[in-house]
Amino acid sequence: MLSVGESASATISAIEKWNDTGIHLTASQEYRFTTTGQWIDWTITCDANGYPSPNWVLKISERLRRVTNENWFALIGAINFNERNLFAIGEERTLVMSESGTLLYKY
Repeated sequence: MLSVGESASATISAIEKWNDTGIHLTASQEYRFTTTGQWIDWTITCDANGYPSPNWVLKISERLRRVTNENWFALIGAINFNERNLFAIGEERTLVMSESGTLLYKY
């Protein structure tokens, strides 16, 4: 569990559907997320913000994204493997957690 002023880091593997960070977050507490790095989706290099649909094939497939209103390959967080509370993190985001539990990342 993180205390006020503490920080933690995790390495995310894009090949894994879920990345268990081992970081416990507490409901109603505010957390600031920052990321670094890049990955390649076939021929498109992106950062944690992902990328918008660059062509008609991806535009008609947008409903298949992990979070339909977020970019392809955006870094997405969740608490306790709960797919009902997915949230985009991108390169930087501050959020108040809606529930307590372990932070997981999806690419």
